[in-house]
Amino acid sequence: MARTKKTQATAEKIAAAVTQTKKKTMSKSTPTKRSYVRKTVSVHVQFNGMDWDTDRLADYASEIWAKEHGQKKTAAKDIRLYVKPEEDAVYFVINKDTGSFRLSDHGELSV
Repeated sequence: MARTKKTQATAEKIAAAVTQTKKKTMSKSTPTKRSYVRKTVSVHVQFNGMDWDTDRLADYASEIWAKEHGQKKTAAKDIRLYVKPEEDAVYFVINKDTGSFRLSDHGELSV
């Protein structure tokens, strides 16, 4: 059965509209995934000729916390250090638990 000219024209318009919609959809580029670069920060505390690396201080604090609370060191998720060299002390808060240790007990901790 042959199409009439009116039906043929309508089919062509629909096909053109579908093609145009596909082009618009394809031309919209998907947003590229952003890659984030994690910054590495190393802090050294120097006082009275001594040098302490905060990474090592955090490691000592998490060791002490783990022993005191019967946990593994890896269970320490939130570690906050308060280094007070004039008091020869490091105060820490780990997972809302507090503690402290003396800097002189650990000697010079620089790498």
